Amino acid sequence: MQPQSRFRLVIELAIWAFIFIKKYQYAKIINKLELRYILFTYFCLKLKLMRNIVMLFAFSLSVILCSCSGINSGKAQQEIALEHGKVIPKVTCKKDVTHSYALYLPSGYAEGKMFPLIIAFDSHGSGSKPVELFKEQAEKYGYILVGSNVSKNGTSWEATAAHYDILLADVLDRFGIDKRRIYTCGFSGGSRVASTVAIIKGGIAGVIGCSAGFPQVKEPIKYKFDFFGYAGNDDMNYAEMVNLDRALEQSGFRHQLVVFNGTHEWTPKEYIPESMLWLELNAMRNKLKPVDQNFIKTQLADYDKQLVEIQDAGSTYEEYLFTKKIINYFKDLTDTKKYEDRFALIKDYASVKQGMQQEEMNEKKELMLQQQYAEKLSTESTEWWKSEVAQLNEFVAHSRSESDKHLIKRVLEYLSLMAFSTCNSLYSQNNFEEAEHYIELYALIDSDNSEPEFMYAQVCARKKDNDNAMLHLKRAAELGFSDKGRIDSDTIFLKYNPDKRFAEAMEIIISNQKKQ
Repeated sequence: MQPQSRFRLVIELAIWAFIFIKKYQYAKIINKLELRYILFTYFCLKLKLMRNIVMLFAFSLSVILCSCSGINSGKAQQEIALEHGKVIPKVTCKKDVTHSYALYLPSGYAEGKMFPLIIAFDSHGSGSKPVELFKEQAEKYGYILVGSNVSKNGTSWEATAAHYDILLADVLDRFGIDKRRIYTCGFSGGSRVASTVAIIKGGIAGVIGCSAGFPQVKEPIKYKFDFFGYAGNDDMNYAEMVNLDRALEQSGFRHQLVVFNGTHEWTPKEYIPESMLWLELNAMRNKLKPVDQNFIKTQLADYDKQLVEIQDAGSTYEEYLFTKKIINYFKDLTDTKKYEDRFALIKDYASVKQGMQQEEMNEKKELMLQQQYAEKLSTESTEWWKSEVAQLNEFVAHSRSESDKHLIKRVLEYLSLMAFSTCNSLYSQNNFEEAEHYIELYALIDSDNSEPEFMYAQVCARKKDNDNAMLHLKRAAELGFSDKGRIDSDTIFLKYNPDKRFAEAMEIIISNQKKQ
């Protein structure tokens, strides 16, 4: 056989080798490897080693397979090398690279051991945010944390459910997970996702829901799970969370609600130990982990100190609420008789009944104000709203009633959300003139929020009002706007890349993002 014919035959055999390799998922052989194969063949030809083409083919194919094995081995090593005790912002799912999650493996993570898992959903798809928030307690108790980078507000349940299946399968494939102790967690719309997964999918031991409750379901919930709720006392969804807590009491769910000083937001870090302790104690109660009496005794002693402080302050209603909390946490794990006896005694006190009645009256008043103001968003002028918002803020500043202050703050936050939703809807319909009116109302109602300024920038950019677009973008940045991804994904801002003002605003936005 002539050298040229031999070379052609080897090339053909090489092509078939690559087809074979790719078929059996040695795919993604890099160009350098292909070039290495051709050079190797050419070198053999030059040295006249082509007497046995079959032997050469077999040998060179083995070189490729070994190289591929090295590549796959490198991938495996990369997976094993996921650092423990550190938040990893993005882990791509093996079977679908369009899905990813933030990850925290506790320092004590080891192959062959089973660990409890918390899957978190942020309303804006920021997986790292809840993982960062929970990591200290996850380290303390030995939990694996996963935060979805895909699930966010506006995503259909069908898409969210498919994403959850992909994410969970990937986590179960990579890590040692105690399937009896899988928990979900979320904020706002993410909280509804966390609850929906537990209600519809099942297999969830408990849910930590922050600032939003359950989805609307028409049928009885067939999968039971423990629920821990967080709500800010200035959160527009505060009343919803309180009502959910009452409903769970009636339906036999194990539940707890913790109210923190804040608005519609992820709970501050100092409150996270409460929910993690709740998960741990329930795991002991459910015989999913050994009962640790020393641990229980230490935790109960801390709660006792807090109870004494509340009693010293003289608020029987607060004592009633906290005593109930102690019973919820520690019943069936240790002797709680003294707390149960005290609870049975004070629940009929006039001050306790008055506290309950006041809560119910505030809820009704809040709902009435929400409805009244929501109707006026579309009917009253900007000047009317300036006056009304000023009066509401004046009331908050000078009222002696803390409960009334919080009520008005929640109403203002509710109106802020209503204005935001209306702006978004009008903007998506390209109704920029009307959208601009609602953005103005949004800025009046929620003056410290960066979102109205960013929306102004979007509308001005669409209207080709470049100077005002850059002015409002910088104002948004100065108010703390940090969502660089929204700017990157909105093509309207591409034309401003050469603009120095755009670069200055982006520098502030990137800095804001790093601070989070």
